[in-house]
Amino acid sequence: MSPNITILDGAMGTELRKRGVRVASYKSSIWSAYALLEDPKAVEDLHFDYIMAGSQVITANNYAVTRKLLQREGMEDQLPELTALACRLAQHARERARKEVLIAGSLPPLDTTYRADLVGAFEDNLVAYREMAEVLKDHVDIILCETLTTGLEAKAAATAALETGKKVWVSMTLSPEGDRLRGGESIEDALDELEALDIDVYLFNCSATQAISSALPKLRGLTDKPLGAYANPVLVEPAGGEPEMRPTERLNLNEYAEIAAAWVEAGASYVGGCCDTGPEHIEKLVERFG
Repeated sequence: MSPNITILDGAMGTELRKRGVRVASYKSSIWSAYALLEDPKAVEDLHFDYIMAGSQVITANNYAVTRKLLQREGMEDQLPELTALACRLAQHARERARKEVLIAGSLPPLDTTYRADLVGAFEDNLVAYREMAEVLKDHVDIILCETLTTGLEAKAAATAALETGKKVWVSMTLSPEGDRLRGGESIEDALDELEALDIDVYLFNCSATQAISSALPKLRGLTDKPLGAYANPVLVEPAGGEPEMRPTERLNLNEYAEIAAAWVEAGASYVGGCCDTGPEHIEKLVERFG
């Protein structure tokens, strides 16, 4: 592996569903968090498979463990224990694999993914993210603020994450064209919101590959921090912006790896996969950058 490239993992929710685990719609359920209750071994096994495929950083399955999402099942009081469980499953997989792998904990959108209109007030978000970060800090190496749609949403998550003393990565999701964030804000304005914060890595995720390819050079021109990307394996986003892409639209493994190589040429040093990617994508990235 090139010393300059760090390989991330791939999807959790869509890959668990592919393996037969219940993962209902992200719009109305607790998404991959069902597996923490119903099939925790499947979560651990998926982490293990990513590590064995070559992931150097894996992300705990706490993406859907927010109070607003857990309220859908009357489980909001279980946030601390479910967050800790998600981290333990990642730790167990690392122990099984006996490899030096870093574990990231997720600070995701607090409400439905992609819905910038549901992003709350900064102070309310900060309180919620602080609660989540307080649990994560004793279990993870990195706090990954991911799939964020506005600069203020990212600022709240990153502010809470930085208070833990952990490394903090910020990953934002893009419009289909890749010229702005999904919430409509320019990439420049989003970076202005974060300028005073000591972010370790900036990334884009949960977007089509062409959107990320368009946005990365612009991001490179705005910061000298390390960059990364983990995309949905399609060239362009289907109508409706669904992260669960139709199979006929998906890039094959070689195509995805070649696009990731172009991201590296554009300045990315962290690459992985988002919705609809799996361990086979990670294996191909390792092969491509090995």
